[in-house]
Amino acid sequence: MNRATLPILSRLRSLQATSSFAPGGARVIAAADDRNPLAQLLRAVNETMLGRSLQFDSASGPSLTLDVSGRRVLRMTSAIGLPGAESCLGIETLEDEHKDDLIKLLQAIAAPRHELRVTSGPIGRGGEQVSVGLPVALLADLLLIDLNESEPGHLAPETDEPAPVEPEGAPSAPSSFQPASEDDSGLADFAAAFGPDLVAWLIVDGEDAGKSNGPEEMISHLRTFLEDEREAVDRQLDALSPTPGAPICVLLGATLIDGHSILCARLSAAPILGVVEGDGTSAALAAWRGLAL
Repeated sequence: MNRATLPILSRLRSLQATSSFAPGGARVIAAADDRNPLAQLLRAVNETMLGRSLQFDSASGPSLTLDVSGRRVLRMTSAIGLPGAESCLGIETLEDEHKDDLIKLLQAIAAPRHELRVTSGPIGRGGEQVSVGLPVALLADLLLIDLNESEPGHLAPETDEPAPVEPEGAPSAPSSFQPASEDDSGLADFAAAFGPDLVAWLIVDGEDAGKSNGPEEMISHLRTFLEDEREAVDRQLDALSPTPGAPICVLLGATLIDGHSILCARLSAAPILGVVEGDGTSAALAAWRGLAL
């Protein structure tokens, strides 16, 4: 297998992960027996493209809230039960000089042998520019953590929100959109409207069944994945949809190695799976909105 495709398949396999929620609605991202809860925390941040506030709670008691955007940690807005947090609290934008202190706090909140949960909400305050803050890739490199690795048997972090948002609002990570109509045709038109950033795509079922475009190696991986995991994909999309089978478009965050995002959309029973160069949020939103015209 081409090593460059591994991060892509990691994102695809994330669709079959079943999210577990604690009382109160927080999503469990690391169980008590998870060997590396800190990796799960960083992966949750890495999947957050648009501005969100992520509150991490450890079953041992401490809590930490971060404003994140564009796979960067912008600032720390709250810390409970974490000694030394004052060095990062009250900082408008975290910079390189804060990274060591932040890493110590992340290690403390993601202590082994304790369940780790995350709650996502609107970003705490302004200043969502993705050119500032501390890149999660830098933090992962310093901690020797592979953001693309997914350990079998442990909870995956990609599905951050239990329900998608409407196109008019700011989508959470993964970005997800719903059209105003439920016409089960038009996925090929959607792919065409997406433009060249959609470097590979495959449609199964519906009027456009069998249509695809892009490098054959990528198409082959998409086809194999859908053949093996179609039911899991449908279950995950249903978990993100207001009703089972409803139209939905989900965009999973870009990988660090090759800058690809993963597109998974459905109109009625017809799904499309694709590989997007870079973020692609704006192109996805524009193309998805066009289906309702």
